[in-house]
Amino acid sequence: MPAPLLSPYHILYVDDEEKALHYFKEIFGDEYTIHIANNAMDGYRMLQQYGAQIGLLLTDQRMPGPSGVELMEHARKLNPNLVRILVTAYTDYQAAVDAVNSGRCFRYLHKPWDPDELGMIIRHALDYYHALIERERLLAEKAETVRNMLSADKVSGLGILAEGLNHHLRNALTVVRAFIDLAPMKLMEEIGGAHPRDPSFWIDVQNQAQSQLERIQSMLARLAEASHSKRLDRTDPCHLSSVINEMLEMFSAQMKEKNLKVEVSVDPGLPPVMVNGARFRQMWRLIFMEELTHLSPGDSIHISAKVRQDGKGQNHLVMYVRDTGMWESADKPVNLFDPFYTRSRKPDDFGVNMMACYVTMHLHGGTAEARHLEPRGLELEFSLPVETNPEPKKEEDFFRSLLSHEQRWKMRDEMVAA
Repeated sequence: MPAPLLSPYHILYVDDEEKALHYFKEIFGDEYTIHIANNAMDGYRMLQQYGAQIGLLLTDQRMPGPSGVELMEHARKLNPNLVRILVTAYTDYQAAVDAVNSGRCFRYLHKPWDPDELGMIIRHALDYYHALIERERLLAEKAETVRNMLSADKVSGLGILAEGLNHHLRNALTVVRAFIDLAPMKLMEEIGGAHPRDPSFWIDVQNQAQSQLERIQSMLARLAEASHSKRLDRTDPCHLSSVINEMLEMFSAQMKEKNLKVEVSVDPGLPPVMVNGARFRQMWRLIFMEELTHLSPGDSIHISAKVRQDGKGQNHLVMYVRDTGMWESADKPVNLFDPFYTRSRKPDDFGVNMMACYVTMHLHGGTAEARHLEPRGLELEFSLPVETNPEPKKEEDFFRSLLSHEQRWKMRDEMVAA
């Protein structure tokens, strides 16, 4: 049974001397995954093919065609984290020094290289590359943590706002509604019981006012419900395909009336997820209501889902809703989850429904995102962790890991200085 490789990252060695390539692969091929090329162009194509999987590039300086320094410069643009080592003859000393000083390479080696020394350098180089990758991952993870904290603050703030609006505005709206209901009767009393010349005007005014009052009260109620800031209990097993079928049946008449085409690609074999059943179904009702609101006759909707694993090994049920609606360029997808967002084509339409979907996912420990599609359309992505109680990553773990990688950076600087 072969021994495990020392690093998951690959090495690319580029040299026009076939013996040097063969010798390198013979020595290190059992410890690392090695790729070889005898010119810069072939080496660059390998870098494109394997991407970030290649962590170390060793290249000779003088080769037919582009030089090693030129290859390193292009490689740096392709993958800035790639560790680059220039292998030179003594006559290329100044080119090597310039390459190091300009930041184009990690260090340089003279030919012929010593296998033991080169083995140590390779281990340090790949360890450094791993530190770079981990550093980026940790920073991205921290950025996601900050983003979630901001989302929690936003949800909490909306909850306080909604409670205040409900408390202070509902009573005032009740009084205004009572006045509007009594207005036609009081008008007839004022004119002695005679019918006004244009009764339809007063009926329309009353209907419009009542409609707007109902809309405001409904928005307040949905805002209050949507921004409830406590984490939801996920105790209800739910099959996504069943929920989608339920929504299709519920909105079938409206979909047919508007001639909307709906395609569902949800595998019935997807495992059930634990959710808050009422809020999860409400979220899908609101999604369908939003699609009915902003899509035009003849547009289509495609719903799909899959299980995806994140960088921490945690499984997520990722649900997609893609439509072919015509969204104006001024309608930025990020604004879709703003409760007071109005679309450019429908200035009276607020985004409370989508904010409710955003909050529902947040309180399930998930995320909600929106993005434009080309040439037209919108994609909604809802990611829900399958595990109901994922253990949050502790702050001290993050900083301990970050300090460890900072020490690797220091080791690298000391090694280069030596």
